[in-house]
Amino acid sequence: MLLLLTVSLVANADPKEKDCAKTLEEAKAAYEEGRINDVPNILNDCMDVFEDNKVRKGNFDRNQKIEAYRLLSLTYLYLNEEANAERTLLKLLKLEPEYRLKNNEPSEFKNLYGNFRVRPVLAFGGKGGGNIMRFNVTKTFSTNNPQTSTETYTSGVGFQVGGAVELPLNKKLGLFLETYFSGRSYTLNNELFGYASTNYEENQSWIEIPLGVRYNLGDKYNFSGHLKPYVFAGVSTGLLLNASTVVIRRDRVSAEELREVTGTAIPVSNLRNRLNISALFGAGVELKQGRGYLVLDVRYYMGLMNAVNSQQRYSINELIFKYGHIDNDFKINNIAISVGYMYPIYKPKKIR
Repeated sequence: MLLLLTVSLVANADPKEKDCAKTLEEAKAAYEEGRINDVPNILNDCMDVFEDNKVRKGNFDRNQKIEAYRLLSLTYLYLNEEANAERTLLKLLKLEPEYRLKNNEPSEFKNLYGNFRVRPVLAFGGKGGGNIMRFNVTKTFSTNNPQTSTETYTSGVGFQVGGAVELPLNKKLGLFLETYFSGRSYTLNNELFGYASTNYEENQSWIEIPLGVRYNLGDKYNFSGHLKPYVFAGVSTGLLLNASTVVIRRDRVSAEELREVTGTAIPVSNLRNRLNISALFGAGVELKQGRGYLVLDVRYYMGLMNAVNSQQRYSINELIFKYGHIDNDFKINNIAISVGYMYPIYKPKKIR
């Protein structure tokens, strides 16, 4: 029974599919034997035809079709039919935009390939990761003597998640625009009046919009599976959505007794400048994965503006009189690590 089933499957297999696999081998043999003129005719019955008022779907599978287009391009080059060679290679690149040149590729084919745009016209994707804040205090304010301040800023671990678009300019340079929603937090510990300590914890929500230029350190578009390092720089616009704080004040009533004063979260968005401009520097690596790339990057945002709205510094009485807190002037720096995936969009065309 099993034998009969096997025979039946073989008998019912599409003979044209078997012929097309053999056809490609026959065409290769003809090319290698120098019968160049025979190659187009041998391949013709198995190729797609969508021109000259003819429509026919060939029976090459995808890999066979790529090899057939390559063979036809080489054939037309040797026949000095450059227009046909270009048209055929363009079909190959539309089928497989990330076609990798073989090590033993004829120089004529390499030169023809070099006349085409093989980099993507656009890439898009998503990234996410974590961040920590760093503070550059430019001027100190305090309800205590600022000269004896013992303030300590400590960053919490924040997060960012968002999308990215890249516009490759050539093999080395590209532009990028990203948008992230990020959460950040920090704690400020302080000693006041010789008998009290405060713990000020602030949580912030931001929209961050980095815009910049990236430089590929290697050949990104040879489509190998190796790591592709790059560096980048630019400017980032930060838009503060929300900020709130919870403060705890601990008073030493005696050597053995502490009195704790706290309350509910206090909105402090009005104490912050809603807009923050940062210089951006970073580096990353990409790893080919499927059609796109896995991405890992590390970046440093250097704040260029005072984060504090100086006109509102004294506007929240609860912070001043209950907890003894007044904001210093400071700039926010940020270190972020992100991972993501970028997917390229290709539109191959002849460029010279």
